[in-house]
Amino acid sequence: MQQASTTSILVRRLAAAVVLPGVLTSMLVLVPAAHAANDTASICNGVVNQLAHRGTVQENLLKAAARKNAVLIASLQAERTALQATANSLAAEIAAADKALAGLEAEEEQLGTEVGTAETKLAGLLVAQTMAAQSVADAEKALAGLEADVATTEAQLIPLQEELDVAQAAAVLLGQQKAALEAQESAKKGEISAAEGELSALQAAADAAAEALAGKNAEIAKAQGELTNLTGIADDAAAAATEAAQAVTDAEAELARLQGVEDTAQAQLEAQQTKVADAKSTLVTLESTAAAAADAAAGKAAEISAAQSELTSLQASASQAADALAAKNAAIGAAQEALSSLEASAAAAASALAANTNKITSVNAEITTLQGQIAAANTAIAAKQAELTTAQGQLTTLQASKASLESEIAALTAQIDAINGNSKAKRDLIAQRDVKQAQLNVVNGQISTKNAQISGYQGDLAALQYSVDALNAQLLAKQQESSALQQQASPLQSALTAANAAVATKEGEISTLKAQLPGLESAVSAANAAVAAKQGELTVLEGQLPALQGAAATAAASVTAQEKVVADLEAAIPGLETGVAEAEAAVAAQKAVLAGLQSNLAEANDAVASANAAVEAKRAQISALEGELPGLQAAADVAKASVSAKQDEIAKLNTEMDALVSQLADLNARIAAKEAEVLDLQNRVAPLLEQLNKLNGEISTTEAQLKTLQAQLTALDQQVTTAQGQLSTLTAQKKTNKDAIEAQRIKVKSLQDQLGAVQGQIAAIDGQILLGGCVAK
Repeated sequence: MQQASTTSILVRRLAAAVVLPGVLTSMLVLVPAAHAANDTASICNGVVNQLAHRGTVQENLLKAAARKNAVLIASLQAERTALQATANSLAAEIAAADKALAGLEAEEEQLGTEVGTAETKLAGLLVAQTMAAQSVADAEKALAGLEADVATTEAQLIPLQEELDVAQAAAVLLGQQKAALEAQESAKKGEISAAEGELSALQAAADAAAEALAGKNAEIAKAQGELTNLTGIADDAAAAATEAAQAVTDAEAELARLQGVEDTAQAQLEAQQTKVADAKSTLVTLESTAAAAADAAAGKAAEISAAQSELTSLQASASQAADALAAKNAAIGAAQEALSSLEASAAAAASALAANTNKITSVNAEITTLQGQIAAANTAIAAKQAELTTAQGQLTTLQASKASLESEIAALTAQIDAINGNSKAKRDLIAQRDVKQAQLNVVNGQISTKNAQISGYQGDLAALQYSVDALNAQLLAKQQESSALQQQASPLQSALTAANAAVATKEGEISTLKAQLPGLESAVSAANAAVAAKQGELTVLEGQLPALQGAAATAAASVTAQEKVVADLEAAIPGLETGVAEAEAAVAAQKAVLAGLQSNLAEANDAVASANAAVEAKRAQISALEGELPGLQAAADVAKASVSAKQDEIAKLNTEMDALVSQLADLNARIAAKEAEVLDLQNRVAPLLEQLNKLNGEISTTEAQLKTLQAQLTALDQQVTTAQGQLSTLTAQKKTNKDAIEAQRIKVKSLQDQLGAVQGQIAAIDGQILLGGCVAK
């Protein structure tokens, strides 16, 4: 570039050296002294003619011509001096212009060198920028490939992780179900043990009630047998009493006959005998009364002993019923405690489910928020992309305008360079070019502004894209969290359902146990009532026993006293029997018969009364025993029903226990299968996780490289922009310098033209002076 410029300058200078003397010579030869031609034509012609004719010259004409030529020569010399001063001034201006032109050309050469250097630097920067952009593109492509691999790996990993989470949750749920079943099995075993204990107590109570019922029935049968015997005895005693009464009647008739025989003798004897009879009758009555009182006391003692035995049995039954009631209440208390625990578990399960539901709602709200933010960011990206596209379109338009203006300026410059001189058309073209150059400068400024704006848009777009990527990552995390929470909801709901079912079952058991309470309470009340009644009977019997014992003692004392009276009366009879031996013997014999019959009659009557009393007592005892029988039967039925219900309950519990054992076995099999599935999924997830971690490491490395390359590309973009600015500045300076050189050249040419014209005029004047003022022809 510098060599071409130097050659151009040398050629121009040689051309000027060759052309300028020729121009000056042609000016000296060809340019006439126009202003002197008219004045001196006649004189120069005359002189020449005279000289040409070589004849005699008129002196006056020659003087006049010499005088005129001297004036003309002086004028020409003055004009030449002025012209020479002008030529010298023009030569000085030309020298200054040449010097300025040389400086401008040197500056142009320097600018050419700097422009070449800037272009070389810019080309290098553009190559580096292209390589950096290609590296960035390669890194982005590699990053996209790695992200695609990550997406592929995640696409493979996420379902496996979801399956693993589901399997682990299912395994946990199965473990919980196993624990729940084991707890139910343990509780069921406890219930079975408690029920079997209750069954033993109820069976014992039932056996005791059955024994009491059987004993009471045996007592009733025995009493009925005794009643039958006593009834037979009473009938026999009544028959004997009838016979004794008839014998007494016969003996009394015989006695009346004998008494009719011995009225006088017998009067005292009869009186004494009457006393004896009365005393004996009283004695018999007292003996009967004593025997009856003794029998009554013995019967009452027997009744008291039987009542005490029955009381002991009834107290045992009442104790057993109370124990059964207490056991049932204890079972109800234990069931209520278990119900409280189950209700607490159900409440905890409900709380956990509610908390999980709240978390799902919160996470879904966060997902909606993130989706809204992503949509807004995507909208912002679309808007920013639209702004970037618009700015790039505007940049293309500005670059097209710049190219058009540069083309127009180049065309105007070519037109200006083609015009010599400083004509109006040239000045108009220069003005147009200046306007175009000003427009070009404005367009260049707009291009720089638009490039900066595009860089800002690209930075904003990258930031927005980074924000969208971050939001997408957060959205994915929240969606995974929501999926995990939703997977947790099912086992929580199952746990809540199981807890509620356990609560309902336990409430049913409590209701069943409470439903059994009234029967047991009735049995206890009935047993207590029977005990109280029997205790009342025993108290009454025991209250009656002292009176009977007192009556028996009194009767025995009366019998002893009466026997003494009889003995005394009988001791008085021998003295009375002395006078009436035979009659007395007969009367005595008859009286003895009568006394015997009377005694037999009394004994028979006593036997009848005693038998009737025994029958009535036995009937009362049988009635009392039969009155106790329904209560004992009801107690036995209740106890039997309790035993049957408890046996059914135990059978049901055993069935439930078998079902729990079966469920537990099935659950253990499912747990083993689920654990195998979890292990298989973990074995499948582990390499994918390792691959994903490796890909993430490579992505991090590639992103770091990409960030470095993008930083380098940004630095290169800035350097390219700076180099382009510098090149544009140098190009503008070069163009300005070129325009200045062209203007300087035009100025030099103009000055050279003016100098040539002045030198032509000087040469013409010199020629005219040499011709004596005549114009050379």
